[in-house]
Amino acid sequence: MAENENDIEKDIPEVLEDSLNKTEILLEENKKVITNVLVGIVALVAVFFGYENFISAPAEKAALEEIWPVQQLFEQEGIKPDSVADEFQLVIDEYGSTNAGNVAQLYLGISLMKAGNFEDAQAALEDFSPSGLLLPGLKLGLIGDCQSEQANVDDAVSNYSKAAELLDSKSGSIYFLKKAGILLEQNGQSVDAVGIYETALNKYLKGADRTYDNSRTEMEKYLARANSSK
Repeated sequence: MAENENDIEKDIPEVLEDSLNKTEILLEENKKVITNVLVGIVALVAVFFGYENFISAPAEKAALEEIWPVQQLFEQEGIKPDSVADEFQLVIDEYGSTNAGNVAQLYLGISLMKAGNFEDAQAALEDFSPSGLLLPGLKLGLIGDCQSEQANVDDAVSNYSKAAELLDSKSGSIYFLKKAGILLEQNGQSVDAVGIYETALNKYLKGADRTYDNSRTEMEKYLARANSSK
């Protein structure tokens, strides 16, 4: 475990980069908005907020004790997401003012997304208060997923773009820009998709090392496809 919150914050972008590089994400499957990589990242959230902060007050310690087994339940396969969401809601109802209660808000949003309840998921995510280098961008990207599933295309694209800007990393930013571009193409907005793909190529992939060759090739294919549909 990192010694303090600053150390943890510096580690998280590297975790994001590594996870996204090693995980094949099928963005075309819009309904599968929660991927294994996001579940893995969310598992780090409790650590991100700082161990010392959690145990410094009785309420925080009690809240951590409540959320920990629910977080373990969240990671198990075959568990109904509705049931997990109910458990996180109980943590929020009892400890909503604590750091653990805030973490539960994020888990609640993701659990509701997995259950297909995107309207309530969006509301839960909007109540989550992120901090650090990763979580603000992750929050907006997840809200974008909810809006995409509710056919709020413009809002979803806007939040995907904002998420990419906040994350400001090759893998994380490209991930959400691809989502934005594909969503635009699927809704007949190829001209706007071209701009998204060009941003990904020029801002994040231009001059990138060979690790990103596949990402660059894929984005070039998306750009060519969007250009041919204009």
